[in-house]
Amino acid sequence: MRRPLPLILTCLVLLSAPASAQERRQFGDNLYLENVPQSVLYDGREVAGHMQTQNSYSVRGWTHDGDAMLFSYRGDLYRRASVNGDYAKLLDLPGVSLSNAKPASVCGREGYVFTSDRDGDEYSAVYLTDGRSFDADKISPGKSRNVSVIVSDTRDRIAYASAEAGTGVWQLIAQSTCADEAPQVLARGNAPFYPDDFSPAGRHLLAEGPADEGFKLSEIDLETGEETILLHADEDIKDSAYSADGRYIFFTSNAYSDFIELMRYDRETGELIPVLSDVGFDIDGIAVAPDRSRMAVSYNRDGLSIIVVIDMNRLALIAGPAERSPGVVSGMRFSPDGEMLAMRVSQPEVPWRSGLYDYRTGAFEPWTGGFKPNQKMTSLIPDLTSYQTFDMDGDAPRRIPLLVYRPSTASAEKPAPVVIFAHGGPESQSRPSFSRFYHYIVTQMGIAVLRPNIRGSDGYGKTFEQLDETTRRADAIRDIGTLLDWVEEQSDLDASRVVIAGGSYGGFVSLASLVEYSDRLKGGISRFGVSDFASFMENTEPYRVDNRRREYGDERDPEVAAFFRKVSPMQNADRITVPVLFIQGGNDPRVPQQQSEDMIAAIRANGVRVSYVLATDEGHGFDKSENSRISDGAQIAFLREMLLD
Repeated sequence: MRRPLPLILTCLVLLSAPASAQERRQFGDNLYLENVPQSVLYDGREVAGHMQTQNSYSVRGWTHDGDAMLFSYRGDLYRRASVNGDYAKLLDLPGVSLSNAKPASVCGREGYVFTSDRDGDEYSAVYLTDGRSFDADKISPGKSRNVSVIVSDTRDRIAYASAEAGTGVWQLIAQSTCADEAPQVLARGNAPFYPDDFSPAGRHLLAEGPADEGFKLSEIDLETGEETILLHADEDIKDSAYSADGRYIFFTSNAYSDFIELMRYDRETGELIPVLSDVGFDIDGIAVAPDRSRMAVSYNRDGLSIIVVIDMNRLALIAGPAERSPGVVSGMRFSPDGEMLAMRVSQPEVPWRSGLYDYRTGAFEPWTGGFKPNQKMTSLIPDLTSYQTFDMDGDAPRRIPLLVYRPSTASAEKPAPVVIFAHGGPESQSRPSFSRFYHYIVTQMGIAVLRPNIRGSDGYGKTFEQLDETTRRADAIRDIGTLLDWVEEQSDLDASRVVIAGGSYGGFVSLASLVEYSDRLKGGISRFGVSDFASFMENTEPYRVDNRRREYGDERDPEVAAFFRKVSPMQNADRITVPVLFIQGGNDPRVPQQQSEDMIAAIRANGVRVSYVLATDEGHGFDKSENSRISDGAQIAFLREMLLD
């Protein structure tokens, strides 16, 4: 039996609106709900309370003295000296959320550099603080988006890529860690030029980004400002790093193979050699030891991380890969002595934890996160499988990777309803990390969760990733159609009860699938999804346009513009005949609010029911806990109505 509604829900405010408009109820100061049941708060709290977890402090590296690890939690920075030690808050900056904090020598004092935005607008300013005051100095220019902040080995210099609001112009900036010293603008252009590494001596800077044709890796002399282009490539170059003597440059790229591999460039001779290649998996990321003697390399094998460590001088394997993957890994950082790796790890059945990984033995020591000690465990491990799609991969039918979460109650006698979750990107990947949300849907609601990695997903080589580019976008939606065929072949899944959901690009996939397959779907969910590519390109933040044109196509080309009209859900809204739930952030700089609201109006004009959750204090995703609970609750209520009632 449901408990009485709390006062905050019974006091929802009905805003004035034309008679033809939907009832919009206000929840608190920033949330607005349309056609959403009042049970959403309870549903959201049910999800939040499912599988109780411990506070997951995220490891960020080591303190200045190397005696303790740095952790971030809810926008604050902490230090912890041992696995059983207390968390000591390092900075007291009221009203400021710290992101990507790194130790720096701030005018000779031990301090930190960090970024912070407001309510998800992604205009993340760069700040310096010496840790001795209740304030921080903003050093980035004006209102701008600032990313890829790196710190020199001596910690007295930083570099970052900066895009001024509303201009689409990017700058590469190097700057002293004294706030009163002027920044050095090293490059300007319409595409981001990302700093990767300072040379050990501090005179040079490695930077990479798009060039006139393809991509480039450059070295910039910080004394003269002169740029030397070291390499041109057809594909992206990233994660570049100097060797200890500064002679060699290591970087990852798929320019020389179908998969992302590790290469080494000789600055003296120009020789380029592969260091780790022909593995058959993409490299996820690298980490370099403080003395630059060794490098950890994380591979992506079917979504799970495989780690190896190499000697950067002898190009020899030091350790790995372990027989068993530690899980899905992020944020690798070497300990000061180079003998351990700090990292975050999630496994299919265990939430994110931060701790130390012994790469020689493959053992992981968790310091934070995971389940509470008294949590009753319910096993849920996804099947990592694949299904046959509509076209060929050489001489064989192409197969699409798929994660399948089946409820224990599913059987031929009682087939389970299904929800398909499409990931964003499209250059992203559904990986088998723990999700309380999916776990709740499967174990508490008896609904099967399918997470396909349709064409365009990364992690499976560049050929697969590029299968959906520009005018081949519709082929990704056909992959969803063949997934519906696969569901029909599963005796324990109910093909007559299927909902599709997704966020960002996954929201487009959801909406486009509703256009094509409304007769095979019960409903759909779009979280900040693209509904019309032409207006999206016109209204997304200018700093993103050049990048999105490389993926989606140049809307100024008549052929591309015609294809946009053909494939965009907004132009085909009359073909959607089943209910849809939209979730949107009012500060979203990537997929503006209008993308959802135009689509809502178009679907409603056809007499189809639409529900809507709008948070005016969120951006591209919901970060605030109460907003997230309402968003989760709205999705749970929608799935219950579409698939179970």
